[in-house]
Amino acid sequence: MRRGISCSVLAALLLWTLAPLPAPAQTKKLVYWTHWEQNPEFNKWYEVKGKEFAKKHGYEVEVVTVPYQGYEAKYLAALMGKSGAPDMFNGMTHQWCGQYDFCDRMPADLEKLWDENIPKYMVPIGKWKGARYGIPLEHGNFQQMYLDVDLFKKAGLDPDKPPKTLDDWLAAMKRLTIADGKGEASQVGFAIRHKGHPVGITDKFLPFAHAFGARMLSPDLEKATGYANSPDMVAALQFFGDLVLKHKVASLALGNPEDAFGQKRAAVIFRESWFFGWVRKNAPDVTFKVAALPCGKACPGAGALFPWTNLIYKHSPNRQAAWEFMRFISNAKDDLEQHQAAGFLPVWTANLESPYVKGRPDYQSTKEMLAQPVPPTYFHPKSNELATAFGEAVVGVLYGKGQPKPLLDEAAAKMDKILKD
Repeated sequence: MRRGISCSVLAALLLWTLAPLPAPAQTKKLVYWTHWEQNPEFNKWYEVKGKEFAKKHGYEVEVVTVPYQGYEAKYLAALMGKSGAPDMFNGMTHQWCGQYDFCDRMPADLEKLWDENIPKYMVPIGKWKGARYGIPLEHGNFQQMYLDVDLFKKAGLDPDKPPKTLDDWLAAMKRLTIADGKGEASQVGFAIRHKGHPVGITDKFLPFAHAFGARMLSPDLEKATGYANSPDMVAALQFFGDLVLKHKVASLALGNPEDAFGQKRAAVIFRESWFFGWVRKNAPDVTFKVAALPCGKACPGAGALFPWTNLIYKHSPNRQAAWEFMRFISNAKDDLEQHQAAGFLPVWTANLESPYVKGRPDYQSTKEMLAQPVPPTYFHPKSNELATAFGEAVVGVLYGKGQPKPLLDEAAAKMDKILKD
């Protein structure tokens, strides 16, 4: 009997050994859409973590980068049509969860985890009507002043004493601007944003507006006239346009402002924390420092027109797995790893005093910006439409198509119509 059992077992083992191995369960995919085409390392990280996630949950992550120019139309078509839509996507909560109803609400335990582990000023980011839908991305998603150390020194300016006021800043921009034999600027003080989507142009102008004490909308976000075309806003846009048309310390001929800074054709640019990583990768020969933005009647403060978050599509058949993936990466270690790889400031409070953050050139300036009063925010469901109408006025002034007052009057009327529709 004992011998018979052994033979049976051996036979079974032999058959098992010779039989083809069962095919592993097919790995499923969570599709993540992002429009951060300038941050491939940040995006790629999701795929790397997806491979770890797949070992436990069976889902990998596929990242699809949608070009920023026109991304909203593609998002909208997919999310409305429910066909080919992502499971997870990078977007603004007030837009995709407020203006539209495309977002799945975050599970309560994950909401508590995030609310307790991010800086207080970031807690509202990712929420709509008090409920959390989105996971905030990039602490330091506000503009600071990047300055080229070598160009400052050549102009006789001390890069360790950056201008603190708009008047001093304009004087420095004049000293940093160099004209060629034909009177055209071969090097400018300021790399100005003048092309692309009007929303982006609005975003880059707003620090100037806020420094002049202006705001784009009323505090309750229900009115534009009297704010978008206020005397302070007109003065701010006049100052902004004069940088190009009168003082010629900024040029429309230099193309992309990031490239102009990286190629040493512009000495100063206002950008967010991710720009540290961009310069490190794309312009390693540029020695730069980061300073708080200059103040005028007020200080610009740490504000953002784009509070980017990770969101889950409410109609995704994989939304439970998508939330599990978000839970999988919701910890201080992964927050630091992802943001450090791309050169961003991390989000979790626990990481803000890490050696990586302390070693960044914007460590002190970030503290200075955060110590300033919080500027107006415009987290309205139609913020993109509003910023587009406003940005068209800014573009009109930069390209000499009109004066600030009439263009802002026209923009304010458009914005009020958008608010009422």
